Amino acid sequence: MFDHVFAIDWSARSRPSPKKPSPDSIFIAQKDTIETKHHPKYFRTRLSAYEYLTRELQKNVAKGKRQLVGFDFSFGFPTGFLSSLVGGRNIKLLWKWFFDEVRDDTNNANNRFLVADKINSLFSGIGPFWGCPANLKLPNLPAKGTECREHNLPQFRICEKFTAAQPVWKLYTTGAVGSQTLLGLPYLYRLALEFGEDIAFWPFDTKAFLAKNKIVVCEIYPSMFFDSHAQKKLIDLYPGQQYNIKDASQVQLMADLLLSSAGAPWFQSYLDLSKYSERISEEGWIFGQGIGVGQ
Repeated sequence: MFDHVFAIDWSARSRPSPKKPSPDSIFIAQKDTIETKHHPKYFRTRLSAYEYLTRELQKNVAKGKRQLVGFDFSFGFPTGFLSSLVGGRNIKLLWKWFFDEVRDDTNNANNRFLVADKINSLFSGIGPFWGCPANLKLPNLPAKGTECREHNLPQFRICEKFTAAQPVWKLYTTGAVGSQTLLGLPYLYRLALEFGEDIAFWPFDTKAFLAKNKIVVCEIYPSMFFDSHAQKKLIDLYPGQQYNIKDASQVQLMADLLLSSAGAPWFQSYLDLSKYSERISEEGWIFGQGIGVGQ
């Protein structure tokens, strides 16, 4: 079904990552149906990673390859957030909102906490976003999740209730996928602008895998499939590579799963999502997780 896949470990760093490959940075793994060995590439900034990805996608489109791209951040939010912030149920309007509001320069400096503070000011109660550096005092952004209340939004999406994922509202400290999301969604919108009709976003395009789009983009959670024994094997096979860094090894393993996913038992439920809950088309779904539980 796909000729080439990419698995991307995202980062919310506010300055360039170290020159030496390091954890909690951006790694892009890729794999194709040809026996070409690709090892994960390390990127110090979000913009450099995006520019590399778009060049690779364009080259593969020119070669007639169909591609699957997975990003390690949430594509949507718990039910109610989308309609409350932008109205309607069109996820791309939400991505555009972040594209317009988020400032993220070539050295990773960004305004994500200010954006979260602005969003919180639009909701009743306190929250939903929380978490920020101690020296950053914003009127609507609490430091702890226990301070949030009466914003009337769920803590988790359906797909997160059966994982170890942190709530997307969390913006700071370990596992703060919220910051990665705020800084990732503008790039989804950029991809939509860049590739137009050639690109689809699953699960929001409910028949993305059955359509003719040259590129399909999905949300991944590589930690769900991490295997320390497989990591050790990679380290032993390729000692000169970066597989001692968990981020690098887990996206490499994720790329393997993406390329072989069409043969997985859960994949059949992904082909046509129109029969499932509308919450999926609002919240998104983690690729590789079975659909049906909790629907």
